[in-house]
Amino acid sequence: MSISALGIFPASAGMNIIYITVIFVMGVLITAVALVAIIYSTRHPEKGDSHALAKYERHWVIGIIIIFVVFSASTLAYLPYPYAHSNIKPTMIVDVQAQQFSWCLESKFTQPPSCVANYPIPAGNTVLFNVTSIDVTHGFGVYDSQGAILFQVQVMPGYYNNIMYQFTSPGTYYVRCLEFCGYGHYGMFTSFTVTPT
Repeated sequence: MSISALGIFPASAGMNIIYITVIFVMGVLITAVALVAIIYSTRHPEKGDSHALAKYERHWVIGIIIIFVVFSASTLAYLPYPYAHSNIKPTMIVDVQAQQFSWCLESKFTQPPSCVANYPIPAGNTVLFNVTSIDVTHGFGVYDSQGAILFQVQVMPGYYNNIMYQFTSPGTYYVRCLEFCGYGHYGMFTSFTVTPT
């Protein structure tokens, strides 16, 4: 099963738009109910909890907690991190090494393994990026050709972080550093190409 089949990061929309809309509407409704309750309680100050809504406060709190837990748990399927999708296996692994002020996307197909300029990734592949730094903390952010950020992950020295993504649209993608890492931070970028299958 692919990440796109699960609704995770489809090429056109990022996440499932209907699902995001439902979460947004529920958040607005919960906020509106809470706001009305606060306004009501401040305009009708009484000693103790003798107002008309007092007997329902426990029910409202329990209802809001249940809604919060259900929606929080339901968003776990949208996480791009490998541990959230143990049933999805990457079809390609790319090792990424950051250092001030460059990225190295390493190819295991060259001997010895070396940095590859404009790294090729066939469209449709589910790619697992293993990222690390050899000096300071960086941010691995991947952008599409229109400049929209697709995903990002923290890059720390001496530690490997992973992130998984399925590239369905051919084109040029750009990697930028999203953590200020020094005077040359603004120029720390590279690109890779997703090729048609």
